[in-house]
Amino acid sequence: MTKIKTTFKAIRSTYNNILSVGYCGLQSLLTYETPFAYSAGIYGWSCDYYDVNGLIISTGYSPIGKKVNYDIVNEYELKAEKIRGNYDLKYDERRQAIENLLTEFAEKVLDNFNN
Repeated sequence: MTKIKTTFKAIRSTYNNILSVGYCGLQSLLTYETPFAYSAGIYGWSCDYYDVNGLIISTGYSPIGKKVNYDIVNEYELKAEKIRGNYDLKYDERRQAIENLLTEFAEKVLDNFNN
């Protein structure tokens, strides 16, 4: 699947729940995901957009959306790194475990924003 180039404005007007995470903040947690779009500015690439069950995660040098608490990002990224590096698990098991962790992350972040 090829990423499409889009604007910050188009993403904001199309999606309600957009999370902002800095560059490489969720590298392991998003390892099996493919961004559907990206934005670029005058200095080049700004961020990628991932759709996780209707929740958009914007990650890059200049992401948009609601900033996610660093402690939550770090907690889930460390869990994903452990799973990703656990070669006692088969590829499909690692992938499924990280996908489950990503869903859990999205739910936790949304709960924090809604409370």
